[in-house]
Amino acid sequence: MFTRQDTKALKGAAILFMLLHHLAYTGDRWPLNFPGFVSLIPGFVEKGWLGELALNALVCVPLFFFLGGYGLYKRRQAGSFRLLDAIASLYRKYWKVFVIFVPIGLLFFADGTDALRPFCVRFQFTSAKQLLIDLAGNFTGYKATFNSEWWFFGAYLCVLPLGCLFCHATEKRASLLRDVFLVFGIDILSQAVAPGLAKIPALAGLSSNLYYYRFFELNKYAPAFFSGVVFAKYDLLAALKDRLCVRMPVWLRPLTAFAGAAAVLFCRAYVVTDMANADVVLVPALAVFLSAFFDSLRGLKLVFAFLGQHSTNIWLIHTFFCYYFLGPAKLVYCTRCVWIDLAILLALSLGSSVLLELFYKYLDKLLRRLNRDRAPTVT
Repeated sequence: MFTRQDTKALKGAAILFMLLHHLAYTGDRWPLNFPGFVSLIPGFVEKGWLGELALNALVCVPLFFFLGGYGLYKRRQAGSFRLLDAIASLYRKYWKVFVIFVPIGLLFFADGTDALRPFCVRFQFTSAKQLLIDLAGNFTGYKATFNSEWWFFGAYLCVLPLGCLFCHATEKRASLLRDVFLVFGIDILSQAVAPGLAKIPALAGLSSNLYYYRFFELNKYAPAFFSGVVFAKYDLLAALKDRLCVRMPVWLRPLTAFAGAAAVLFCRAYVVTDMANADVVLVPALAVFLSAFFDSLRGLKLVFAFLGQHSTNIWLIHTFFCYYFLGPAKLVYCTRCVWIDLAILLALSLGSSVLLELFYKYLDKLLRRLNRDRAPTVT
């Protein structure tokens, strides 16, 4: 089986990949006085192994797209998916973080150029007009100037209606081969044909057309979303997990699953060298192996499922601590051991997510109580 708990555990793994990527790969975003990471393993940092590991942790993006497509189909199949409701839910999650962290940035972290690189200075404004423009653009999700990593919100928001169209176009006939090649076709059209058309002089205006840019030139990792739809339609994750574990001794399952996940990541990093087109195949394989691994270690699965439950908040929050808020950034990079700093970043992000949820939970209770008290009594 492949349940919602499995999805949460995979999201937990994906968010750890994301934190590692943003923490260790982009050295030009570290605080200016941070000298870089060191390792007890000779050459792990010096020969670029850490940088390559952090770079390829970017697999988190197609993995989130894939799980989004998988969830869309399953909810649609159960009759619980409504596009407008899904969009509204995304905005609610986004705004819950926005209305807390953006004001904090503007009030307390508008300075800090002495220890932050130019990329990381996001809350300094020379005019009220520019501030209002950026507030409006970021609040709607059209821009990501307060936090660059919020680009995913707009990309995911635009792929949702396309996923609904894909489901509608493929629901009447069941043909796995046809649907797989349709995903390949979407990949080719969105990644090669659409950008190429915009380079033709007579069609140059397409590159600045909002609808063309958002719905035809998809993010290079977005085709994995449609792969998720196909895997949900034919229950391939559950079937492949069962096939992987059949007739295998229990003690051997976690070792095999871990080796399989490592092989997929190695292939993605060094064989196809982060060619995003391969993600429509490699990311589902990674999901199968990771899910089988978690099934073999139930306690670990619960931990990762808890992380996955907070993955949206952690994604929206973590780079404030990693890059944009000077004090927390210094705390995150307080040692030169990447694993200790990763633990600090995770603790700050997860702790903030838990506190954020508690704040809105009690705020909702307070508002409900106030509404009850104000309601007129009928005699």
